[in-house]
Amino acid sequence: SVGSACTHFYCSCWKKLFRLLGNNNNQINTRQMSGFVKRRRALNINGTRLSVHTGQWVISVGNPSLDHVFGGGFPIGSIIGIGEDKHGSYSRVLTKYFLAEGIVSKHPLLVGTLEEDPTQLIEKLPKPVETTTLPEGTTEQQPETMRIAFRYNQQAPVDSEQKSSTALGHYFDLSKTISSTTLHTQDITYWNGDEVKGNDADFEGSFKNPHYASLLSYIQRKASEQQFNSTSDESAKNVLRICINSIGSPAWYDKNFCEDFLRFIVLLKAIVRNTLSVCLLTVPLHLFTHLDDIYLCRKVRNLFDFSFDLEAFTGQMEEQANPIFKEYHGLLNITKIAPFNSLASFHPKTRDLAFKLKRSKFVIEKLHLPPDIADDDSGTKNPVPTLSCAGGGMKSKLDF
Repeated sequence: SVGSACTHFYCSCWKKLFRLLGNNNNQINTRQMSGFVKRRRALNINGTRLSVHTGQWVISVGNPSLDHVFGGGFPIGSIIGIGEDKHGSYSRVLTKYFLAEGIVSKHPLLVGTLEEDPTQLIEKLPKPVETTTLPEGTTEQQPETMRIAFRYNQQAPVDSEQKSSTALGHYFDLSKTISSTTLHTQDITYWNGDEVKGNDADFEGSFKNPHYASLLSYIQRKASEQQFNSTSDESAKNVLRICINSIGSPAWYDKNFCEDFLRFIVLLKAIVRNTLSVCLLTVPLHLFTHLDDIYLCRKVRNLFDFSFDLEAFTGQMEEQANPIFKEYHGLLNITKIAPFNSLASFHPKTRDLAFKLKRSKFVIEKLHLPPDIADDDSGTKNPVPTLSCAGGGMKSKLDF
């Protein structure tokens, strides 16, 4: 009787367990089915596409060469940091590309700077190139016109420009500007630091320098609009392009600059990450070496999602005299590519990159050794005696 009672007890327990497992499986299946049916619809924003590397929605910064270097585009919700060249001229060109791409893609813009009037920056944005017109430098060169050794004439010309196989972004002509009528129809917000004390109650007391609180208040008010809310399906969505030009310049300096600057980037990153926004900052990092915090550059780069420095050859006699760099205006040094919402970051095929500014475009190319340098070096290492008017019987540039 005791054994039968125990057997009956265990059987009832197993029945309850199987019943519970069955109910849980049914709940799991219904949840999976409901989750599949109620999946949130994909973003349908002009000027965006899914990345082939990470599956994230990415946008173009207006320069296809730069997009290709960083994996085909920059994810929505990321912060891009550019280390300015010493004169700030080349970083300014990339800023114009970023804003011009937003104009063409119908993205709202927010432009902030203390160095100049932001309206003047918008008025000088480059004009997009028609799709039927090839941008400068895309036509193939003929081997006969290449100034290299004759043994390379039978080979195809080397095109080291960084080009993407996927269509994202537009080409722009730097020699032409977008018409004022087109700019007036765009959603553009300007900040130049004039309204320091305004509706910045959310960040009041967070900074010693009131410009940071004022700028963050502008960004937060604009990014809080319903069209930039990624979790709501009530209205049409769009991407906010935030461009802060030359932040960290001497116009921002005060006694508490390092702490305020780092706190500003942290709060800015929180706003951008939780909205449909992309932020581009240009920072004169070469000036930070004179500050008290010697590790400020590392801290700033660590807060960026993507960062690179522009090292211009202007004023550098050694680089200008080097025959390797004679075709370029500077080097592009990639300093950070973060694994944005993925386990591994994108690794470019090469990090030896150089740039040159042509009349109508900014080109990023793979740095390579010109083929005629080897011939020049071999001629200097083994001088051949000659009969000439130059003394010493050695070959000279004055020989005739």
